[in-house]
Amino acid sequence: MPRSWKWEAKVARPVAWSTALYDGLLDLTPRTEPTLFGDLDRSRRRFVTVDECVWTLYQKEVTGLLDRYRLEWNNPPCLLPGGEDAKTRDSANRIYDEMDAFGVPRFDESPIAIGGGVLHDVFGLVAGEYRRGVSWDFIGTTLVAAIDSMFALKCGVNEGWKNRSGLYHPARLSLTDARFFRTLEPHQIRDGFAEIIKVAVAGDPALFRLLEEHGPRVSEERFPAADDASEEILSRSMSWMMRELKRNPFEHETARASYLGHNISPGLEPTLTHGHAVALDIAWTSMIAWRRGLIGRYVRDRILRLIRSLGLDVWHPAMEDTDRLAAALSDTARHRGGQQRIPTPSRVGRVTYLGDVTTDELRRAVEDQHQWESDDLPASRSPGGDRR
Repeated sequence: MPRSWKWEAKVARPVAWSTALYDGLLDLTPRTEPTLFGDLDRSRRRFVTVDECVWTLYQKEVTGLLDRYRLEWNNPPCLLPGGEDAKTRDSANRIYDEMDAFGVPRFDESPIAIGGGVLHDVFGLVAGEYRRGVSWDFIGTTLVAAIDSMFALKCGVNEGWKNRSGLYHPARLSLTDARFFRTLEPHQIRDGFAEIIKVAVAGDPALFRLLEEHGPRVSEERFPAADDASEEILSRSMSWMMRELKRNPFEHETARASYLGHNISPGLEPTLTHGHAVALDIAWTSMIAWRRGLIGRYVRDRILRLIRSLGLDVWHPAMEDTDRLAAALSDTARHRGGQQRIPTPSRVGRVTYLGDVTTDELRRAVEDQHQWESDDLPASRSPGGDRR
C-alpha cells in the first residue's frame, strides 16, 4: 500500500517601504538627515546608478550629496538612458554586471538609483534578483516617478507587453523633490499630471477641484516653490497613492482604484508615453461610464476638459488600432485573474468596476472620444442624470 509523508509551512514575509517629499533634497547633510542612506556605521560603500540626463543636469549636486555623507561610491556612477526603450533585459544586465564588479554584498550596503520611473523599474528588478534580493534606495527625479513609481512595489522590464517580466521589490526608501521638476520637458510634466488626474478621478474630489483651479498654472510653472497649490497637489496625490497601495501591496485584490487609466493603455505604449496613454485610457472609461449612465454629461465633460486643460489628449490617432486595444484589454484581464475589473468613474472621486466591456463597446467609446475631441458628439446619448 502506498505510503506518504507531508509537511507544510505558511509564513508571512514582512514588507516595508517609505516615501518622502523634500524641499532641498540635494542640500541635505548628515546633521539634518543622519540615516538618509541607512546605517553608515555598518558600511559607507554604496553602488550608484543614475539616469544619463539627470547626471548631465545634476552631476555637481549629486556628487556633493554623496560626498557630504562620505560614501565610498562608484564615481562616475553606472549610467542608464531614460525612456521606455531602456526598459529591457539588456539594461538590467548592464546594471547587474557593474553592481557585481563593485561587489555589492547582501546586507548593509543598499545600492542607490537616481532617475525616473524607467530606472526605478529596471533597477528594482536587478536589486530584487541580485543575491535573491538586496535592499535599495531610490531618488525620483520625474513627476511620474514621484506620483507613481515611488509607491509601487512592482519592478520589471518590457518583453512583448509593458512590464511583462518583473517582481515585487520596493525600495527601502524613495525620495523626491519638486525642484527636479523645473528641468523637466513640458511633455514630462504632462505625463506626470496624467497620474495626478488618475488619483483625482479615482479617489480625491478635492484634488480634482484643485486641478481645475490651479492645475494648468502649476503645470506651466513646473511646481513653483513656496506655492500652496502646487504643494497640496503633490502631497494629496502622494498620500492617496500610499494609502491605496499599502492596503493591497501585492495586488491580490484586483479591484484597485489605482488601475484607472491602466486598462487599454498598454496597447498605446510605446507609441505614446505612459502618461499620455493613461490620460487617453481615463477618457475612454469616462465615455463608457457616460454611455452606461454611470455618470452624466456634466461629470464626463469635467473629466475630459481637465485632461485637455493639462495639455493631454482626449483622443489620439494611435487609438485607431482598436484591435490592439482589444488585445491589450484581454491581456489586462489575464493579469487580473481572468476578469477585466476596469475602474470606471461613477462620480468625481469614486470608481466602480466593470467586467463585461465588449469589443464593440470598446470601439464605440473610442469613436465617442474622437467625436468629442472634434466637438461633434451628440449630447443626448446617456440615460444618466445630467449632473451625475
